[in-house]
Amino acid sequence: RWRNATNTSEDYYAEVALATLPRDRWGDLHLEKGATAGVVWSAPITLPESGCEISLNTDQARGVSVELTDEKGDLLADFSGENRGLAAGSDGLIHLVKWKEKSLSALGGQTIRIKISISNPEARLYAVYLDAE
Repeated sequence: RWRNATNTSEDYYAEVALATLPRDRWGDLHLEKGATAGVVWSAPITLPESGCEISLNTDQARGVSVELTDEKGDLLADFSGENRGLAAGSDGLIHLVKWKEKSLSALGGQTIRIKISISNPEARLYAVYLDAE
């Protein structure tokens, strides 16, 4: 904090401050007021041959689910419907998506799309991460 007192201007005080944001939280995707469900689609993504994991940066992750499709948008049975992925936890910068039966390593080298469904009006989706194994 410092005081600027010169003969040509009024006295005023100024400060230097630092504002910080959690990782990748500049903006979010969420349901509009009154909506009960929404879907976000990724562009086609080629998964690494060695496999990977999908993580979500969310608030209120309950009510957020992840399904995988082929590059045309057809659902992959092992990663959709009853086998869809759910985020582990409720709030946080990294929620690992857990699949019911399979692992993403089974899709290594394939081109897929990610379909994220939001059914919780309080949920906020900030980012989706693909972490190579």
